[in-house]
Parts: sequence; C-alpha cells; structure tokens
Amino acid sequence: MPNRGLRPSLPPSTPGGILCGFLVSLAVTFACVWLSIYVSRNAFTGGGPSWAIVFWPETGCSIALLLIYGLRQCPAIYLGHVLALICFYPLSLHPAIGIESTIHAMLSAWIIRRIFPGWTILPNVRFDIVLVGLAGALVSLPFALFNCWKWGAVLPATDHFWQKVLIWWLGETTSVVAFTPLILMLFMPEVRSERRRPLEYLLYIAILLTGACLACISTRQGETPAPGALLMVTACVLIGLRNGTAAGVISNCLFYVIIGLAYILCAPIEDAVLTTNQVIFGHCLLLNLMVTTLLVASGNFSHRRAERELRGVSTRVLNAQEAERRRLSRDLHDSVCQTMQAIVLQMKLLGHTSAPLDFEKHIQPRITDLDKAVAELRQNIDGLRPELLDRSNFADVVREYATAFARRHHVEVTVYACDELPTLPVPNREHLFRVLQESLANAVNHGGARHVQVSLHRDAASAFVLSVRDNGCGFDETSRQRASRPRYGLRTMQERAFLMGGELAIESTPGAGTHITLKIPALPPPPMPELRHA
Repeated sequence: MPNRGLRPSLPPSTPGGILCGFLVSLAVTFACVWLSIYVSRNAFTGGGPSWAIVFWPETGCSIALLLIYGLRQCPAIYLGHVLALICFYPLSLHPAIGIESTIHAMLSAWIIRRIFPGWTILPNVRFDIVLVGLAGALVSLPFALFNCWKWGAVLPATDHFWQKVLIWWLGETTSVVAFTPLILMLFMPEVRSERRRPLEYLLYIAILLTGACLACISTRQGETPAPGALLMVTACVLIGLRNGTAAGVISNCLFYVIIGLAYILCAPIEDAVLTTNQVIFGHCLLLNLMVTTLLVASGNFSHRRAERELRGVSTRVLNAQEAERRRLSRDLHDSVCQTMQAIVLQMKLLGHTSAPLDFEKHIQPRITDLDKAVAELRQNIDGLRPELLDRSNFADVVREYATAFARRHHVEVTVYACDELPTLPVPNREHLFRVLQESLANAVNHGGARHVQVSLHRDAASAFVLSVRDNGCGFDETSRQRASRPRYGLRTMQERAFLMGGELAIESTPGAGTHITLKIPALPPPPMPELRHA
C-alpha cells in the first residue's frame, strides 16, 4: 500500500532543496548545541557537576534532519557543532566533539534508512521500535562509553564507571525518543492536523506532572514510587489514545525538558541532590514513559489511518461500481440499443408492406445490422471481462487486447512475451488485465503516448513481471508523492498489486515517458498425485 506523510517543503534532490536543507540543518544544530551547553554551564551553580549535562536534544534533532534532508547534510551538522562550541570552549576542543556527534547521528540515520528506504515515513509501531531499539539504544551505547571515558571528570561522582555510562546512555536514548519524532512531525501535515481534545490534554498533563511529583517525593523519602509511576503511565497511555500522535510527541518533549530543569533547580540545594540510583531510576522511568506514549500514540494513529483507508476503499469501490454501470448503460444505449431499435422499426415497416419481400433487398440488410449489434454487444462484454481469461494463456489475452486497443486509439502497441511464462490463477489474471487496461489508458489519455511497449517475462526469482513503458509526456513523481491522495488510477493499481502479494513500481520523468512494472511472486507447482500400486 502506498505511504505518505513526510513531505518536505522543497524536494531534497533539487539545488534549492539541498541549500535549504543545509541552512536548516546548520541553524537547528547550532541552536540545540548552544542551548544545551548554556543550560549545562548554568547547572553548575551549586558548585559541583550536574546530570543536566546529559540532556542534549541535539542528538535526536540531528537524526531527524538527516532523515529528512539526507546524509549529504552531515557537514552542516558538524559545522553547527563547531560554531556553537566556539562560543564557549577553546578551539582545540571543537573538532573532536563535533565529529563524535555527527558520526552518531549519521550512523543512526543510515540504519533507519536501510530499514525504511522509501522517502515517506509515518508514525507506526515498527518505525518506533527501530528508532528506540537501534538508532536510540544500540547506537548510543558505544558513544556513551567513549564520552564517559573522555568527559567523566565533568560528571557527578559515582561508585562505578558503568553507572555513568548507564545514565549517559539513557540521556542519549531519551533525546532520540523525544526530539526525532518532534522534528519529523513538522514535515507530517497528517500528524500535525491531529488536534484532538485540547482541554482533556491539559488535564492529562496535570495528572502526569502530579504523578512525577509524587514519585519524586516518594523516592526522596525512601518509599516506593509505584503510585506516582502508575499515575504517570496512566496519563501517558491516555494521551496516546485520546489526543493523538502530535500530543504524545509534545508530551515527551515537555517531560524531557521538565526533568532537565529539575536537575538545574536541584543543583544549588544540597539536600535536594539525588543519589546515583535515584538518577538511574528516574531516567529509566522517563524513558519508559516516553516509549509507552510513543508506541500507544503511533499504534492508535495507524489504527485510525487504516480505518480511514478502509472507508476510502469502500467509497471508491461503490463509486467505481456506479461509474461502470453508467458507462455500460451509456454504451449499450448509444450502440446496441440504437441498432436494435432501428431494426425493429424497419421490420414493422416491412410488416405493413403488401408487396412480396425480396431476401437480398429487405432481409439481408437487417441480418447485417443484427450482426453489427451482436459484435458491439460482444465488444462491451469483452470490455467488462474477456472470455479468453478463462481458457487461454495470458500472453494471448494481452496480444489480443493490445491489438484492439491500438486499432481503437490509433497508436502503436508492441507486446513482448517470453515462451515459458508461469501459469497464473484466474483471479491474478483478472487483476493483471485491469492493471494493463489502466496502464494503456493512462499512457494514451494522460501521457499522449504514440508508442507503448508491453513486456511479459520471468525474473531471476521466477516471479511473473508485467512491464508497460510508453513515450508519453510523463509526470513528476515528487508531486505525486506530495499529493494528499495519489491519483485514483495509480492507487487502484497499487491496491491490485497488494491483493496479489506483488510489488508495483512506477518510474516517470517529465518529458521521458512512464515505466510501470508489476511483479507478483511465482506460485509453486501443484503436487503430483501419488501412484499406488495394487
């Protein structure tokens, strides 16, 4: 099924898009790093290091920027680090930190794009699992080890080195979970439009903050923080279910910022300094709440989107049925009915004639008209469903239809079919035939093609491949992806490919024609009956 959702304001492949991506990546990275360093430096007002230093939103923001504008923006990410670091630290310190953070973001974005190679990303549970598990947890771990080894002196003292690593790692992972979806959401109009129940959302935020206060107080007093944690989890789940993905993402970022500010406010107060175990517990609880909110919101978003898609499919099916009925009634009325009505009138006139009838003069023309009416009726029936689909191989059906189509539209249609094509079941033949009809009609009606090449063959994996290539005007694939709804004909072909378990690829360039390829998996041969000996 087609995906849509991630739609940048400028296509990244154009020079203007690349320049826009460079400037946006540079500005966002500079702002995030500068703000993070500024907050971290102010966190030392209590006279000692603070865990607020691990709350850097830059990691999640950089990953999102590379996902949107491509890995070509890695120099902009690095340059943004360097420019921000110049404002606070000596020049000798800049290259190392900038390179580490850039490699971190680049590796995470590369892993996500390897799993999701398409340009479109929408909130779904699979993407969230990849984001949290691979780009967040897995990639962040070696960088947490290196940074704690290199910058351990500016971190609060702990009993064990692994405690510093664990806290830093949790901070990096929560940054990815909080800010990567936030930046991606800016390029998802379908997600941003989910503004549901704002007053109810404020109530859940109040419940979330109340639970956080209860958990913090219970932890400080040595009591179990379970009631506060339960209250927070309940609020997060309700936000994801009731208020949509956008509210869940904003809640994660808000909670992330609140925890970072709490470390800063607690730094000057000696009695408010948290122990290492309390910090670890707080970070684990924070990450758990963020992941829970994100998964619930994404799953609910996918469910609602699937319902909308289902309603859309049902509507399109009903509209297609009514349109087909109108077309059939119009064709029958304009062709067969007119011919039959003329024959009936002529036969009535002959019935009132007293002179003897001559077969060649009076009967034979009526027989010719009846043959014409039958031919027109058969043409309409073949347009609905060719009889050859049941009793002939598919290559012959394609050749016959291509010949009739070329004669009817005065174009050249060439069919190439290999000798050993797999035997296809009747439902797959029907879907393939409809895809062929739609492809040829689009090539002539929309593309203005004068030559169409149809190819039927098997690929290396023995899959059946239908290929339709034309020399028409083509279209811009970027505009097709940016549209709120794909074109009806293309969407119908994609749905038919999905029903057959196949893949539909559409390649088109303005002025260079369109190439449509439908690949369906080959079916295993039926088992041979066993021979039993008497």
